[in-house]
Amino acid sequence: MQQRWRSLAALTIARAAMGFQFQTVAALAPLLQRDLALDKAQLGWLIGLYLLPGAAVALPGGLLGKRFGDRRVVVAGLVLMAAGGLGLAAAQSFAQANAARLVSGVGAVVLNVLVTKMVADAFDGKERLLAMSILINSWPIGIGLALLVAAPLGVHAGWPWGFASSALFALIGCVLVAGLPRAPHAAAAAGTTSRATLARREWSSLVVASLPWLLYNAAFQVVLSFLPSLLFERGIGIAAAGSLVAVTTAMFVVSVQAGGVVLRRARRPDRICHLAIVGWCATIVCLAAGGAPLPWLVAGGLIGGLPAAALVSLPAELLLPEARNLGMGVFYTIYYLGCALLPALAGLLYDRIGGGAALVFAAALALSCAPILWAFRRTTSQAQGRERVGS
Repeated sequence: MQQRWRSLAALTIARAAMGFQFQTVAALAPLLQRDLALDKAQLGWLIGLYLLPGAAVALPGGLLGKRFGDRRVVVAGLVLMAAGGLGLAAAQSFAQANAARLVSGVGAVVLNVLVTKMVADAFDGKERLLAMSILINSWPIGIGLALLVAAPLGVHAGWPWGFASSALFALIGCVLVAGLPRAPHAAAAAGTTSRATLARREWSSLVVASLPWLLYNAAFQVVLSFLPSLLFERGIGIAAAGSLVAVTTAMFVVSVQAGGVVLRRARRPDRICHLAIVGWCATIVCLAAGGAPLPWLVAGGLIGGLPAAALVSLPAELLLPEARNLGMGVFYTIYYLGCALLPALAGLLYDRIGGGAALVFAAALALSCAPILWAFRRTTSQAQGRERVGS
């Protein structure tokens, strides 16, 4: 049992390196713009390029884990992240920065798919909810560390050192993951194809299970992306608007972890998820309507993170261990596609109608998680009932 939690700690640190590296471009943006002569569009492209490979790489990454072993492929992903961080530190042009960012993004996608799968393998039942809450909190924690470390380092020593720090973080994660013992089933699973495919019913259930996590994260991204601009338009300074949004991010870190504990002990965890989703949507709508931002951001953050562990764990509930590499690859392919398209649609609504419309759209995305979660539970329970009757 202790080994599982040690493995979780190593995987969480490795995933935090992903959040750290993602945020370095935004954290060092003014310095990078000045020295490489980048405009805002180029800067935004560099930020998004880190996640763009997900639509193409998530599924192959999961299959590579099946073929060569999850731990080995995660280590390879961390090596790519380190190489990309060093490449960006040495970049002399926008084209070189793009190449380096793409390399690190490919590594990050592979890492994200497989560490989630490895935690799903190591934990079962409600204990998995607690483990997943710890794992997914690594992303915002990594982002916060980048703001605390990479930005000051770039100011005092030069922006290349800020990017080099992301490479160092990835190498630390690499050492930790490489030192993990192989999972008991890993030797048998690597290189085999026994029951590694999905039946037709499993495909449809997997798609349904993937949607809540996609919609939940897309809603969160829309709020973080467009709320600062909306607050600025309402007369709040840029720095103050950023600070307000940082408040809700910090509250999410707290509530995601609290959610893992609460859902693990709850008799009806789905009911808590439904109530939390509705409550979070209500705070978003109040923000869109012009309510005082601070109380709604605090309340939304403290409520909104509660269902996260349950939503990210849905695919693991229906996938057999030998099919999880393929299944998690599909899960994250859907995730990355949706998270690339839905925020863009929210931006279109912002331009056409206004910032309030973008936030209402975010609330609608989040609210749709509740009926989809209900539908997933209903379909899986019916399938289990048919299997019991058939046996």
